[in-house]
Amino acid sequence: MSSSTVGGDLALVSRREEGFVRSEVLRAFRFTLDPTSAQEEVLLRHAGAARWAFNHALGMKVAAHQQWRQQVQALVDTGTAEAEARKQVRVPVPTKPAVQKHLNRIKGDSRTPDLPEGAFGPARPCPWWHEVNTYAFQSAFIDADRAWANWLDSLRGRRAGRRVGYPRFKKKGRARDAFRLHHDVKKPSIRAAGYRRLRMPTIGEVRLHDSAKRMARLVDRGTVSGPSPRITSRNLWPRQSSG
Repeated sequence: MSSSTVGGDLALVSRREEGFVRSEVLRAFRFTLDPTSAQEEVLLRHAGAARWAFNHALGMKVAAHQQWRQQVQALVDTGTAEAEARKQVRVPVPTKPAVQKHLNRIKGDSRTPDLPEGAFGPARPCPWWHEVNTYAFQSAFIDADRAWANWLDSLRGRRAGRRVGYPRFKKKGRARDAFRLHHDVKKPSIRAAGYRRLRMPTIGEVRLHDSAKRMARLVDRGTVSGPSPRITSRNLWPRQSSG
């Protein structure tokens, strides 16, 4: 038996008649899942995909940064002052749109042959992408962008608080198993299925340890605009069953 904690947000919309003022309040709900063994594998597969996607995006950023450093050093070696060389060299660091576009171009597909018969070359990466929800990848790309921006802001003195170190790759067994799913609030695919189950895209219905009655009743009464497009699964650790 294993458990995972899932947090989702609901946007509660309240209106005041006088002055026609409309205000929105976010109310968060957190649930603990009770997945079956098969569902646990699916959850861990999504967490692994998010970890892979984060590392892939970070790897592209690190490669661009290394290229920038090499070009700066080449100018310094020719006699250019380092400060001037840093201003002259421009190597764009890929963000989510570029990373996603690049991956779509090079990724494999386990449902089809990797290479034409008789062809040779490296296997295409991520051939299992179709087995997990696409937002597990996209949210990880966003996380990589945020990690890179936090490091740069800290380095340049734009970020208050403790200094942020150079972004690090996530290692299986050391990094927290986590991923996020999103959906369209007008066509919600993340929602309660009764009071004891949560329905998630690709994953399906997963039993809850606790009741979702309060959240479901708010949705049924129409006092909420619907779940916001964010759900996080985390802390996927094995635990001993009572039996």
